[in-house]
Amino acid sequence: MVPKSIGLELPLTIDEAVDTILNDLPLLDRTRLSAMESDELYLVDREVGSQIAKDFRLWSGNDFLLSDCLAVAQHYDDPTEPTLVIVHAVWQKLQETHVLRLVKS
Repeated sequence: MVPKSIGLELPLTIDEAVDTILNDLPLLDRTRLSAMESDELYLVDREVGSQIAKDFRLWSGNDFLLSDCLAVAQHYDDPTEPTLVIVHAVWQKLQETHVLRLVKS
């Protein structure tokens, strides 16, 4: 996945952030992300987390999204960055739609 700046309205909730990312994410990257295990998502966050924070102004004025992420992060066992909360939410949404499954014939 190649991080790139997006030119859209700022998302104010995690769900809006997920929709914004998925609207911009190519099918190949959606499939790759959906195939990952949840404990591998920190690798994605390391690659694109700073871009997510920058694009969504997570640390510079988007207090609604930051508050939403911090509220969800409290439910994780380990301390979790707000950007990882967003990456995890994207992954969860992809689990519903983009996981390759074996089809019996």
